[in-house]
Amino acid sequence: MSISPADPSLAPIYRKALKTWRPVIFYFANEHCPACEWAGPIFRQIAEPYRLRANIYMLNTSQSPRHPRVTGTPTVLFYRNGRLVKKLKGIGSEETLAKDFARHVGKTRAPAAPRKRRHDLVWLRQTLRALRTVSRSRHRVLR
Repeated sequence: MSISPADPSLAPIYRKALKTWRPVIFYFANEHCPACEWAGPIFRQIAEPYRLRANIYMLNTSQSPRHPRVTGTPTVLFYRNGRLVKKLKGIGSEETLAKDFARHVGKTRAPAAPRKRRHDLVWLRQTLRALRTVSRSRHRVLR
């Protein structure tokens, strides 16, 4: 159940959206669909906490290019690393949709960027502070 981002059957806009390290969620709906009118607000409410951890797209099927996996509305597609991991025809209940978001988005983090080595100035300062030397007052007394 996977389509690679380079699949020619996908419209270029979808291929571009899938070229990311973040999970991608497509929600397809139609403005004339009664089930979509009911499901849209529920999807928005559940998707809101995940908006910083995933790319979420709400698409109108009459205005967006055709997606090969969408045969009816509402449809939710969960992608990770450019691969389709879950397809929902309809959204089900609020609880099942929330579980799917938690399972497929979860806590994601950006890939770690290589860090430039820094000098260990903290260690140097601590070492110099701890270094015992003859104090000036003692030095003057000894003369």
